[in-house]
Amino acid sequence: NRESVMAIYDEIRAQLQELIELVEQDAQYTSAVAHGAIVADLGTAQAHQQRAARIVELKRNYGLK
Repeated sequence: NRESVMAIYDEIRAQLQELIELVEQDAQYTSAVAHGAIVADLGTAQAHQQRAARIVELKRNYGLK
């Protein structure tokens, strides 16, 4: 029915928005480390790894490379 189709659409939209935000955060982190604005330590490296894993998961869900 229409409600279930809209629920699926909303879930897809939310996941794609999450993917966009994660990719933006990843680019900001990589740039900041490259320019010496932040020093990669255990905490930032773990957060980066978790973000990267989620990006891979979301991309896989949508058949993206």
